Amino acid sequence: MVILVLSAKAGINLPESIFDLIALDKLGHFAVYAVLSGAVLWGNHKNELPLNRNTVITAVLLSSIYGIVMELMQYCFFPGRYFEYLDIIANIIGAISGFALYKYMYIKFT
Repeated sequence: MVILVLSAKAGINLPESIFDLIALDKLGHFAVYAVLSGAVLWGNHKNELPLNRNTVITAVLLSSIYGIVMELMQYCFFPGRYFEYLDIIANIIGAISGFALYKYMYIKFT
């Protein structure tokens, strides 16, 4: 829900460049989707220890697909919001990194 609200909120469109990949905006995308996929995995770990490969792949894919859908929705439905390929890349890298976040939390807190 938080991602939906942040994605729908009007923002500024900055020009894309190769250096935009490390912009603060991209770090925000990375962090939010890392937390999303990490939280999905953490929520599932009580039901299934250890998590099987399919659960991990599903969590990462769902988080990545949600990020892609949010970018498409910004383009189609939210005035003042813009579609950016680099945001999608940051979302996917963040979703994959969420698995690392989950593993860290699992080792640290269990």
